[in-house]
Amino acid sequence: MLKLSNETKVGILTVLGITLLVLGFNLLKGKSLFSHNKTIYAVYKQVNGLQPANAVQVNGLVVGSVTNLEVMGKDASRILVTITITKKIDLPRNSVARISSDLLGTKTVQLDLGNASEYLKSGDTLYAAVDGSITDALKEQLSPLVKKLQGTLSNIDSVLLSVNGILDTTAKGNLQEAIRGLNITMRNFSHTSASLNNMLDADKGSVSKTFNNLASISGNLKDNNAKITGILDNAQKATDALAKGNIDKTLQQLQQTVNNLNQTIGKLNTTDGTAGLLLNDKKVYNNLQYSLGNLNKLLEDLRVNPKRYVHFSLFGKKDKTKPLPSDTAAAQ
Repeated sequence: MLKLSNETKVGILTVLGITLLVLGFNLLKGKSLFSHNKTIYAVYKQVNGLQPANAVQVNGLVVGSVTNLEVMGKDASRILVTITITKKIDLPRNSVARISSDLLGTKTVQLDLGNASEYLKSGDTLYAAVDGSITDALKEQLSPLVKKLQGTLSNIDSVLLSVNGILDTTAKGNLQEAIRGLNITMRNFSHTSASLNNMLDADKGSVSKTFNNLASISGNLKDNNAKITGILDNAQKATDALAKGNIDKTLQQLQQTVNNLNQTIGKLNTTDGTAGLLLNDKKVYNNLQYSLGNLNKLLEDLRVNPKRYVHFSLFGKKDKTKPLPSDTAAAQ
């Protein structure tokens, strides 16, 4: 049996350790030593924190990884990124390698496939692009707001300075008095609110009682709906009867009667006609009064001295004429 010295064993272990170290380092960098991969390159002005072993994706599918980043030149204006494609896919020559990040800040290289008929080979260079980070997007959105806020704060500061200049000691005292009055008003409002709460109470509130009364009235109306309907029908019948009657003709006749009455009264107010003369001519009234007086005397004389007008005597003796009572009374 071959016997190995300690030095040989140490050398073998050292070689194995170095080999494992190299393999592990390459695996951590995303390199595979046992497959034929495609290596392509992309040049960026900035990489936004991209690191080796970050994933390379096409349409969300991981097809490789970033294996190396190095600066091209001393000014660091160009950064060469080495990309290893482990999947057997064809990449059009006009594809774009775009650096993006998710909400957690994990960086990936997204390959946006082009439409060229020629495909990239190992060692070719891709077009490069960088998406803006979420922080940059927030900055773009917040920058106008910050400017507006600064302007608003400046205006508020100016207004406060103006107010301090306007409000002297007397004005400040008046303002304090107004605030005290506002406090009193708020307390009164609180009392009013409590009163409203009492009014709106479901059990004892007046509003609840009012609604209950309204409900009772509506219930009574509902119970007497048939009677109300009958009353309305009767009213409708009465109005129909009035509508069917010759109301217009009756009103015209009444108007004509009033006109005739007005004409008659007008004639009575004039001296035309016997009635007008009797009412308006004093001479006619006096003559009529005189005639009536004489007629009364004639009737009285006929009653007192009937034999003056009717002669009837068996012996032919004439009675004496008696004086009229009215004449006697007049003489006295």
